Amino acid sequence: MKKGRPARMCTDPMAGQKHRTDTKASALRLHNLTTVKKFTTMEQPVFNKELHIKYWRRCLKSVLPTEYTTTDSSRLSLGFFILSAFDLLGVGGDQLDRKDVAGLKQWILNCEHPKGGFCGSPNHKYPSAYYRSATDTPSDMDPANLPATFFALMALNFVGKVGEVDRKKCLRWLQKLQREDGSFGETLGKDGKIEGGRDMRYCQCAAAIRWILRGDLKSKSQREVEDIDVDGLVGHIRKAETYDGGFGESFEHESHAGYTYCGIASLSNLDRLPGSLSKSEAEAEPSNSKLTGVTNLQDTVRWLMSRQVNYVESDDEEDDEEPQAKPVASSNPANSEIDQLAAAGLSLEDTYAIGCNGRLNKGPDTCYSFWVDASLYILGQSKLINKEGSRRWLIEKTQHMIGGFAKGPGYPPDIYHSYLGLGTLAMLGEPDLKTFDPVLCASQEAKSKIERDIAEFLKPDAPGKSVWDNLALMGDMVPVGPDGKFPKFWTDAEEKYKKMQEEGTLPLQRFEPQNIWSGET
Repeated sequence: MKKGRPARMCTDPMAGQKHRTDTKASALRLHNLTTVKKFTTMEQPVFNKELHIKYWRRCLKSVLPTEYTTTDSSRLSLGFFILSAFDLLGVGGDQLDRKDVAGLKQWILNCEHPKGGFCGSPNHKYPSAYYRSATDTPSDMDPANLPATFFALMALNFVGKVGEVDRKKCLRWLQKLQREDGSFGETLGKDGKIEGGRDMRYCQCAAAIRWILRGDLKSKSQREVEDIDVDGLVGHIRKAETYDGGFGESFEHESHAGYTYCGIASLSNLDRLPGSLSKSEAEAEPSNSKLTGVTNLQDTVRWLMSRQVNYVESDDEEDDEEPQAKPVASSNPANSEIDQLAAAGLSLEDTYAIGCNGRLNKGPDTCYSFWVDASLYILGQSKLINKEGSRRWLIEKTQHMIGGFAKGPGYPPDIYHSYLGLGTLAMLGEPDLKTFDPVLCASQEAKSKIERDIAEFLKPDAPGKSVWDNLALMGDMVPVGPDGKFPKFWTDAEEKYKKMQEEGTLPLQRFEPQNIWSGET
């Protein structure tokens, strides 16, 4: 089977200039225009759901390849991708082994840091006793980090409830990660120093964590803690917007599809997206006094559209040639090429597998199909996506024979690209997948569950709830054993608490679960 590669030509529709890197590019492209008939006569590409379920079961149950060794510090991200993939495929927690679900839940909770947030892996968190010095003061060892906390909350949503984390402590920890310029760091170092970069990924994680643990804030609660500086965060995101409408890693950086998605998703979670595509910020009506984040929505949409590229194959490629990521042609070819297609009775949608690149002059990649398509969906511009071409790219070119998706043709599948490929197909309306929410990067069903959970722990204490439900509302983690049951000393303490309620001897101060851990009365 011949390997494919992109045609070596890239067109920037904004500049109207073609950049060639190979003298064969023109001939190769015209050759492919004369052979596109094969795309219209072949059957529709098939998404093999059962094959993908087998792939994700292997990821859950088997030892991962050695290449994943370097991801040990971010194992919670792998956990989220695996659990969310099962959810998209319709394999819920009730269809997984109960012991697996209980074990996964405890594994996630074991990564919670005693000072708020989550560590990326159980291997990056000391036992709780080691976080306290002789003076009983929490130490700074192995701090939690922002991405791990986002992935932990999202993963926990599939095997438990986000209310089982120390909500108030996590929100206070989140506040401490914000700098005066509005940006967020990744972790807290010694003496509370904010460590890590200022890029859009941390903005997206912070905005999502805030939404998950605070809700939409339409109804206030006595349990609310002080909010982050939302205007400061929006201002920082605005600084990352570039002249062409995309967003860079931070200010004065090149536009990048991944960072553009992170910026747009952040603004969506903060409810700070502009309302009208037809108007620039200067023309917008001042009906909403809140600072919004995209200064020129038209330019942003135009830049995102320009990331769609045609993937064409060369019939004269050598079998042993390594897959290459080469610049490819925009999905808006020159008029002469459109005329040739029309003469053959073809349209663009009939002919090409449409991938997306992340930057100008780069080749297509599965993950960029997600970043670009998701951004356009969030902005309400999904009609501009070449959906059939995007589906062809994913299913015909990057769907792997063993299941999962690769970054591009000729590569092996991996968890990261497999999940984002699955998410893109779900966004495009693949019948075998659940409806997808591009902002949280999970199913709409998963988002609805979080909304129900957040509404629950924003309620006042409801009658009939156990003391541990109410403790969870106040933000104290409830430990669950591998068998899914509470440890005996917790149930004994609950009985003692109920007896104190009946006798009227319950102290007025807040009930502190660490007294139970230490055995004090």
